[in-house]
Amino acid sequence: MFRPSYRRKEGDGIFYFDRNETKAHITIGILGCHPGAGVTQLAISLSTYCASRRRLRTACLELHKRSELARLIPESALAASIHRHALQCSKAADTADTSKAEFFHFRLHGVDYYPNLAPDAVPRLLNMGYDYLILDLGSLNESAAAEFLRCDRKIVLGSLALWKAWSYEEFFKQFDSFTNLGEGYHYLVQMGTFQNHSVFSRQHSISMQEVPFIKNPFHIEKEHFLFFDILLSFYSL
Repeated sequence: MFRPSYRRKEGDGIFYFDRNETKAHITIGILGCHPGAGVTQLAISLSTYCASRRRLRTACLELHKRSELARLIPESALAASIHRHALQCSKAADTADTSKAEFFHFRLHGVDYYPNLAPDAVPRLLNMGYDYLILDLGSLNESAAAEFLRCDRKIVLGSLALWKAWSYEEFFKQFDSFTNLGEGYHYLVQMGTFQNHSVFSRQHSISMQEVPFIKNPFHIEKEHFLFFDILLSFYSL
């Protein structure tokens, strides 16, 4: 697929992209600073946007143990997916190709979902023909830090409500020694807590965005297109 580079349109504050740099795939890791931050909702929404709006081959990988994605599977789809998985396994046994048979997944609105996936499975999925792989890493205390840091783009999601802002601080304490926290990162705050962001963002020399209210993560409204394009780095404000 194409990885965008940017140019400024004359007289405009928005960078448009030129499709002139190629990369086989892009990985985007989403990490919550605390449980209930909205990581799974954002991962599904971003995956839906990639597949439905951008027409990109997209996989959503759940890399924590709560198995929330599995709850999306209707009974009929689950039975069909299990049957398909069994067929793939039997064919793979004959051909000695287990690349597609190893991982249980289901498809919904053009996205391949891999629930409850082990982190060591990620490298093998990178070569399965996807343009974008969205990694739902859960919350800070249950996530594999190494997997998050390996992602091409890293999204941090939390709250700046007075009783939860400490969890964002905890993220910086844990990750500050690993990497430059300004490069390749998007810092997001939950809707309704953005008013406290200015002092916090100055303290850490970062910019922050508020996550808009997404009524249905399987149907992205036009008003939210720019938000997701920024996360995908198609545009930069």
